[in-house]
Amino acid sequence: MAAPRDIAALAVFRILIGALMCFGALRFMRNGWIERLYVEPQFHFKYWGFTWVHVPGEVGLYLLYCGIALAALCVAIGLLYRIAIIAFWCMFTYAELMDVTTYLNHYYFISVLTLIMCFLSPHRAWSVDAWRRPPLRTETLPAWQTYWVRFQVSLLYFYAGWAKFETDWLLHAQPLNIWLPPHSGLPLLGPFLEQPWVHFTFSWFAFLFDTLIIGFMLWRPARPWAFIVILVFHYFTHVFFNIGLFPFIMVFSVLIFFEAGWPRKVASRLRLPLPTRSAAVALAPAERWGAWRGGAAVAVVLFCAFQFLMPLRHWYYPGTVLWHEQGMRFSWRVMLREKSGSLEYRVVIGRQDGTRRTVIVSPHRYLTEEQYREMAGQPDLILQLAHHIRDDYLAQGFDTVEVYAESLVSLNGRAAHRMIDPSVDLSRTRLGLARAAWITAPPTEPPPLQRPLRLDRK
Repeated sequence: MAAPRDIAALAVFRILIGALMCFGALRFMRNGWIERLYVEPQFHFKYWGFTWVHVPGEVGLYLLYCGIALAALCVAIGLLYRIAIIAFWCMFTYAELMDVTTYLNHYYFISVLTLIMCFLSPHRAWSVDAWRRPPLRTETLPAWQTYWVRFQVSLLYFYAGWAKFETDWLLHAQPLNIWLPPHSGLPLLGPFLEQPWVHFTFSWFAFLFDTLIIGFMLWRPARPWAFIVILVFHYFTHVFFNIGLFPFIMVFSVLIFFEAGWPRKVASRLRLPLPTRSAAVALAPAERWGAWRGGAAVAVVLFCAFQFLMPLRHWYYPGTVLWHEQGMRFSWRVMLREKSGSLEYRVVIGRQDGTRRTVIVSPHRYLTEEQYREMAGQPDLILQLAHHIRDDYLAQGFDTVEVYAESLVSLNGRAAHRMIDPSVDLSRTRLGLARAAWITAPPTEPPPLQRPLRLDRK
């Protein structure tokens, strides 16, 4: 773990991730996503334990994202790296905690990855810091810094593959059977995307890819070929699915599995003016582990153990996580379910004089269409909005408010089922980590297989 390794790979990793995040923040602002996701909605869903995170005003939002872009740029060029990476992590993570409906696995991955980078030293070469402060420069870093990043990248792929080991994905090719046919207009490959055998092939390939690819990246003879497969795989995820920077994040991240000096070799072949590896790299002594380094090592091990166990928490809850969603987030369950349905609230309001009446409340009264599509299949968000509706009616002067959800949800193409017990008053139901008895049991029938549509001439 303390053995010296060429700093080159980690320095390039810092440059690529920093540049990509700077581009991502600028793209976020340019595309008007600040207005669409944070300014236009009247209500924002909170993460459990993070209700203190509030959405600032429009000016504050632009300042936040400008700060993210600036911090990411400083990380990329290695200017005041330690301050920049900590500032980036704080601002980026805060932004991702502002509304649950914007949750994406790769945003969470960036939060975890940049938290790790706060404790690494990839700025000690090829950076403004190293140029301004010669004593900071080094050509090696201890091996544990590379292994820590490798562990986190491996964990994402492993759990993404393990999550696909279930019947909907492997035996019924869902939800790819739903998602791929709309791309049948693509040249060359398009006509095949309507065929069920292609959906099964892609499902099994994705399962094997996510499960095995890191093993091949760790095996030196297979590494170049595995990287080519990664490029092809993420190219198609970029073409088929609107998942933003995810393919680029993963391609940049797996570069850390190559030999530590790979940037120097590439630069040499391209005849770029990059410093070649000096003899000092090979002769550098391993770091000696003192008491504080031992404590730091224990902290890293505990962090890794937490990251390994966190995605397994859904086993505590009965039924499939694809239905009840308890333990779904922060567990690398990437693109596993297609949910659609309808939702409305039955609100019983009363006054002290004993008068009571029932009103039907549409979620659209409080949410944008984009928020509604995200929340309609997620029980904890349905509960959050029920609490907001209760508070809204209490603020209007009503003395008693009961809120019931009429929720019909289709999972991976199945017929719609009730997802919330309509007899449970959600206004009195607490949001937490306990098993949610107010969520109904998942459907037991298998999902149907969608066949290609054919037009018959009469």
